[in-house]
Amino acid sequence: MGTKMEMLFDGGKRKVLTLSYDDGTIYDRRLVAMMNEYGIRGTFNLNSGMFSQKGTAVINGYETDMSRIAAEEVKTLYAGHEVASHTLTHPSLTALPSNMGAAEVLKDRKNLEELTGELVRGFAYPYGTYNETVEEVLSACGIEYARTVVDTNGFDLPADFLEWHPTCHHESQSLMEIAKDFCENDGYSARLFYLWGHSYEFAQKNNWQMIEDFFKYVSKYREQIWMATNIEIVDYVKSFRELRRSTDGVILYNPTGMDLWFELDGQTKCIHGKEKLSFH
Repeated sequence: MGTKMEMLFDGGKRKVLTLSYDDGTIYDRRLVAMMNEYGIRGTFNLNSGMFSQKGTAVINGYETDMSRIAAEEVKTLYAGHEVASHTLTHPSLTALPSNMGAAEVLKDRKNLEELTGELVRGFAYPYGTYNETVEEVLSACGIEYARTVVDTNGFDLPADFLEWHPTCHHESQSLMEIAKDFCENDGYSARLFYLWGHSYEFAQKNNWQMIEDFFKYVSKYREQIWMATNIEIVDYVKSFRELRRSTDGVILYNPTGMDLWFELDGQTKCIHGKEKLSFH
C-alpha cells in the first residue's frame, strides 16, 4: 500500500467554490436571489452598527447608493449562506488601538449572533488593512479566518486562514478565463475558487449580467464542485489536518466528528468521524 494521500472535499469532490461579499448593502437582496437560483453559496460580511442606514457615497468615481439592509432581514435574507463579521462600523483596524479594534469585532459578532442564532467565526478586513497585531486581536475575539483583498488568481488553499487571499474580485478582466481553468481542468490536488466583491458594484455599472453569466457557467459543473460557505471550508480543512496516520501509513484515524474524503493510491475513500481504517 502506498502512502500518498490527497485531500478531497465534501462528497469526494476535488473542487470547491465559495463567494464573499461585504457591507450588507440593499443590493445583497438581488445577489442572494441570484445565487440561490443557481445553487451558489457564500459568505456575507456585515457591519451590524450600520443596518438601515441610508445615504450615498462616491466610490471609485461612481455616485453610489450605500443604503444598508435592515437588521430584521438578516436571518431570512442570508438563509443557507454564512453571516460573518466586517466590524461594527467599518473602520480600518490598523488605525485603531487593540482595545477599540476588539470592541468593534466583539460587538459585531454579538449582534450578528443574536440575529442569526449562529456562531459568527468569520471576518473580512475593512479596506483590506491588517497586520500581525490585528490578527492577534481577531484570534482573541474568536475569529477563525479573515479574508484579505489580495487576489492570487490561483486555486491554492491558504497557509494561514487569518490571511485568506481570494482567487479574484468579480471585476477581474480574467474572471471567465480563470473560471474556465477551474471548471474544465483538473489539478493533482484540491482546488479552491474564492470570488469576492461588493454587491453595490453591480449597481454602479449595471453589470449584473456579468455575474449571472459566471453563475450560469460554473453551475453546469456542480456535480464536480462543492458549493460552500467560507466557514464550511475552514471547518473541513482544519478537520482534515487533524487526521492521524501510523508511521507506515496503513492505519488512519479520524478524531473529528466530520466525514472526510481523500484519494489514496488513485482511489476515492471516506473516513467517518471517530472511525479508524486499516489499509493492509
